[in-house]
Amino acid sequence: MEPNIEGILVNLLTKSLILFVFAVLAACSASEAPKAQEGIALEVFKSPTCGCCGKWVTHLEESGFNTTVRNQNSLDSIKKKLGVPANMQSCHTGVSADGYFFEGHIPAKFVTAFLANPPENAAGLTVPGMPTGSPGMEMGDRFKPYSVILVKKDGTTEVYAEVASLEEQHQ
Repeated sequence: MEPNIEGILVNLLTKSLILFVFAVLAACSASEAPKAQEGIALEVFKSPTCGCCGKWVTHLEESGFNTTVRNQNSLDSIKKKLGVPANMQSCHTGVSADGYFFEGHIPAKFVTAFLANPPENAAGLTVPGMPTGSPGMEMGDRFKPYSVILVKKDGTTEVYAEVASLEEQHQ
């Protein structure tokens, strides 16, 4: 019986293709691993029943952050300990490894920029209230412009960034 050269070639090509696909997948996984390890870690304190807080956490994670969520019925003691002014509070509080707070629906790009170069005497950033269209508060194409506020350790505040459109949050 004569060997079927065509069948042998197809079998060899199929095995080669499978090995190639596994090699590509392994390379992709290896390149993804350091990215996750290099992600910024934030501990997020939120109410266990708040949906918009969960959406903000998802926004952070999709932007490369590593989050640890701490569901708590009351956040008052955490906000007080961190020095979040009462008139600057929102529904959740993120805390970096360096102890900076990120209060409310702050776009991830501002958290990243802040942590890359923290302003002198900074305590954290806040987006007071729950502005329509901010990360976690999406409502279709509805949007209300808002400010990201820098809070300093002495309790003074100043505008860190203005967000005038949906698009500016992600650029």
